Amino acid sequence: MYLRAAYSFQHNLTGLVDSFLELYENYLFITDLVWFLGLKPTISSGSKKFPLEIKRGIEFKNVWFRYKEDQPWVLRGINFSIKIGESVAIVGENGAGKTTLIKLLCRFYEPQKGEILIDGVNIKEYHREGLWENLAVLFQDFEKYPFTARESIGYGRIEKVNRTALISQFAKKSAIHDYIESLPLKYENPLAVDFEKGVNPSFGQWQRIGLSRVLLRDAQIVVLDEPTSNVDAKAKEEIFKEIGQFAKNKILILISHRFSTVRQASKILVMDKGRIIEEGSHKQLMTKKGTYAELFQIQAKGYQ
Repeated sequence: MYLRAAYSFQHNLTGLVDSFLELYENYLFITDLVWFLGLKPTISSGSKKFPLEIKRGIEFKNVWFRYKEDQPWVLRGINFSIKIGESVAIVGENGAGKTTLIKLLCRFYEPQKGEILIDGVNIKEYHREGLWENLAVLFQDFEKYPFTARESIGYGRIEKVNRTALISQFAKKSAIHDYIESLPLKYENPLAVDFEKGVNPSFGQWQRIGLSRVLLRDAQIVVLDEPTSNVDAKAKEEIFKEIGQFAKNKILILISHRFSTVRQASKILVMDKGRIIEEGSHKQLMTKKGTYAELFQIQAKGYQ
């Protein structure tokens, strides 16, 4: 009887301690959640209305940026401009600052020095939501929504998520329409194996879906960060032909390591250690026989 009583006491005490530990663990999670929800934006929104139609384009003037004060500069004195209807490709080694440029344009961060202008106005002065409304950006780590194909593309412009016919038009531009049509439920097919009849697209197919989502936004500024790194050569040629037509009256910024892609841009910026070291068209940069020409020839040898 004493042994059973001692065992019962030990068992109950252990259970009580485990309950207290679980409560404390949940308390820590809730504390972090409350802290996160209580965070205030560090980047304030301007009051100026974003232009309905960009006239002059985008200009970076002596832009310097680093993520923390005790870290080295990521961008150093960046100066360049992009006119409406112009396509600009940004190339350079990993860590050169290419994606950081786009994050500054999106106002995820503020430059410590210099300014970014759209139609001659500092983007800090524009209403932040108005700026975002006119940006369509496909980052390398874009979101893969595990819902239907229609929804995964339609989230690019949420008010158009139920317009299947319109969504299919942009799916054709990114060469993913035929794949979606081959699915059992077509545009209503889930893009996750957790659902009935769900499928798991390859990364190249996901890139085309993400590209369709960005094009559906029909924004004035389109930014593509390595949009077709896992797409086959034939489809890539078709996609960029469509993008070229689509972005005729827009500003197109393309980041890529593949020179077969960037050579089609009207202007190419070569970055190295946070600086723009070369600028010009493919033909001009090849004539200079500088860094761009050297990197182009090295990559071309891999296809010979």
